[in-house]
Amino acid sequence: MVVTESPRDDLNAQRIVPLATLAVPPRGMDPVVARLSTTLSSAIVGILQQGRAVLVLSRQSRGTLYLDQRQFAALTAPPAVEPTADVFLLSVTRSALLRHLPMLSGLPPLTFSSEKGPGAFLLSVAAMLEAGFLEGAIPQTRQRLLQHVTDLLITTVLDCLDLEVSVAGRRRHRQKHIRHYIETRLHEHDLTPQSIAEASGISTRALYQLFDGEEGAVAGWMLNRRLERIHADLTNPVHDALPIAQIALNHGFRNAAHFSRRFRQKFGASPREVRQRSSRGSVRLSSAARG
Repeated sequence: MVVTESPRDDLNAQRIVPLATLAVPPRGMDPVVARLSTTLSSAIVGILQQGRAVLVLSRQSRGTLYLDQRQFAALTAPPAVEPTADVFLLSVTRSALLRHLPMLSGLPPLTFSSEKGPGAFLLSVAAMLEAGFLEGAIPQTRQRLLQHVTDLLITTVLDCLDLEVSVAGRRRHRQKHIRHYIETRLHEHDLTPQSIAEASGISTRALYQLFDGEEGAVAGWMLNRRLERIHADLTNPVHDALPIAQIALNHGFRNAAHFSRRFRQKFGASPREVRQRSSRGSVRLSSAARG
């Protein structure tokens, strides 16, 4: 309990007020809910520009948490939402969210189910807030209920991360999404650890730590994935008419000599030899099938 003083100085005039009746800030996150009334991408960008993180909640699609403009701009395609869906945008102060969930920094957008689990509860609460269920509530009641909203938001995020708030859990989550990011861009000639780290919102040193244990670290992992893709193309009859140099170029190699040397180091044969062996094997199989 807390004791408050009245204007009079006598002890009997002191009032005892239970702490539970005092208004408590909802973790400083200042949650605000709005129903989508414009295109989704422009609405999200508008909120992010105000220094707020935004959760897109809809029963027609998975919920998504966008932390900042950099994260949103890195998407290969804008988020797709059914035009007839009821979509709610729950936004909170980004800096306050990161104080409570620092593991979100540097992660890609998080997605979670809005049909079950804490995400479903969060969607229902957002709909009630947007409908004005708290209108007329006294400040103490309003603040306490908004505190529950922010607690539910935090629970939803932790559930999305499988409650893996440990260093190992954050590492696995980041590894998964950064590797996916790299896989979709291996054809880019200017893909470097520096550009990957910048797009992921982490330092180059942190990126190298995520690939600790991989031969050659992140650059070595990228090299191996490119070579494996090229090997697959060279042994695929669909690409027989495509020059080897073009296949290498399609997977991010601009220097033919460097590519050939690296390919031989990994597979023990030149790209041409691998293609010829594969072609001879295909011919034998074809002849056996006709016989």
